[in-house]
Amino acid sequence: MSSNNHPRRINMSAHCPARCSLLLVWTLLILLALPSVSASVLPIQNAAPALQPSDPEVSPNSGEIVADPSPPAHPTPILDPSPPSSPSPPSNNLTTITTTTTPTPTTNHLHPRSQTTSTTFPTPFDTSLTNNFTTTTCPEFFTSLLTNTTLTSCHAISLLLRNSDSFFHALTSAPLVSSILDTACSSPVSSCSSALTNLATTLLHPSNCGHDYSAGNQLVVDLYTDLITYEPLYRATCLQSPVTNNYCFVDAVTNTSNAVNYDVYFVAYGTGDEITGAPWPTCNACLQATMAVFAEWAGVDGQPLVESYLPTARALDGEGVCGAGFVNANVTVGERWVILLRD
Repeated sequence: MSSNNHPRRINMSAHCPARCSLLLVWTLLILLALPSVSASVLPIQNAAPALQPSDPEVSPNSGEIVADPSPPAHPTPILDPSPPSSPSPPSNNLTTITTTTTPTPTTNHLHPRSQTTSTTFPTPFDTSLTNNFTTTTCPEFFTSLLTNTTLTSCHAISLLLRNSDSFFHALTSAPLVSSILDTACSSPVSSCSSALTNLATTLLHPSNCGHDYSAGNQLVVDLYTDLITYEPLYRATCLQSPVTNNYCFVDAVTNTSNAVNYDVYFVAYGTGDEITGAPWPTCNACLQATMAVFAEWAGVDGQPLVESYLPTARALDGEGVCGAGFVNANVTVGERWVILLRD
């Protein structure tokens, strides 16, 4: 077979130096890179402990680093929220002295009513008596009656309103007036009313002060009136206000804007003490209740209210000062002969 018929043979020796050198270089490069690639894809024997939640995760399939989507764990707080225990004090061989301090009492600015005794209770006719008596027996009886225990134990306000200098000065202190009324209003009204009515009758006896009363001796006339008006003034001055819870009388005394509220109580003394024109008293529950007391006693014959109640009631009601029907202006005065004795 001719050499031209054989397939062409490649002369490897002619090209080997250059190609073999290139192949050798690539082989070495592959061998050098092989350990690092193997380390990244092959499981590691004796692996380290499991990753913490905050560390990245390695995907076993692709070898890629995948971030853990779970949030990192909260670190343990450095400060303990519980208060630290106090260290025990070192022993110093000193004796501990415990002192006790008494607390200062709290002041509440509330003052109790003054306690009024029979010795401090105001006295009637405590100014010097005049010598305008027609007999010698009257001033003696007059003086002895004022110290009579039956009279003094009843603490009659009716004897103080017009004829007591000590009571007049007490009116400047509302707590003191309240204390005086506490004492007066605790007296047995029925028995005191009977006792003082009997003393009034005795006063007018001819052997006592009957002649001076007929002659118009003002001291005797006043004392007689004070004695028989005991109960109506007791019931009027012991009324308590539903608004202030004070005695109505105390509210009237302390009302500096309307002094006529105090004058209402003098209506019980009869002619000359009526209220028939301005200035007018305050139209309130106290005035209405006081006039209701006076209306009842205006029906008793011999009471001074027989003369003074209706003019006052008609002025308050008829003039439209307090409105129609505020007081009873249709009282039949002096129709009863028996004095009311009710507790």
